[in-house]
Amino acid sequence: MLSAGALERQIRQGIPIATGMAFRVEALSPGHIRVRGGGAENVNVHGTAFAGSLYAVCTLALWGLVRSRLPADATLVLAEAAIRYHRPVRGDILADCRIPAEPFDAFLAALHADGRARLNGEVLVPSGEALAASYQGSVHARLAPP
Repeated sequence: MLSAGALERQIRQGIPIATGMAFRVEALSPGHIRVRGGGAENVNVHGTAFAGSLYAVCTLALWGLVRSRLPADATLVLAEAAIRYHRPVRGDILADCRIPAEPFDAFLAALHADGRARLNGEVLVPSGEALAASYQGSVHARLAPP
């Protein structure tokens, strides 16, 4: 499993928009990631977080958590996603993605057995004590052919 620092470097090098968004990986464990996008870098005309930035930070959270557990030669793409915006976010965008051990382990087993697999995940963005956004996504991984 990648460390939080190694994952953040990989994301910033491979996905240039992440640097402009002041993207950070704050916490990483086998089934959880917490990421941040800078408030000043992702603001809209209303002084709140830009909706596209919320979507991008959520995508990077899900993608990053799964990427951190994959072999180096595996590819990973977002296959499908949807977001619901519940209330504005002021300041930094925080996003939490948790994937329970059972589906994550089944995904990894299928990837190694079949050379490809799909996994669903949820990302939540708080606003104070309330929920600002909820994101549902599906990623598809593939191993490099031998």
